[in-house]
Amino acid sequence: MKHFKEREFSLFNYMCDILYNFYTTNNLEHCCALESLMGGNYNNEQQKEWLKRFSDVWERVEQRSITR
Repeated sequence: MKHFKEREFSLFNYMCDILYNFYTTNNLEHCCALESLMGGNYNNEQQKEWLKRFSDVWERVEQRSITR
């Protein structure tokens, strides 16, 4: 993991790293992906769709961790 090297590996930490890269690359405010969707923290439809897909994957990872 590039930005959170001091943390133990987990899918959540890995996804946080991916989201961090997305926000940094696109010069967006760093916050929760769902908050970004709700608050319009994106510059175009491609970024909006990326955030939707990311949120869907986050939800699946979260459900997976609950069932384990």
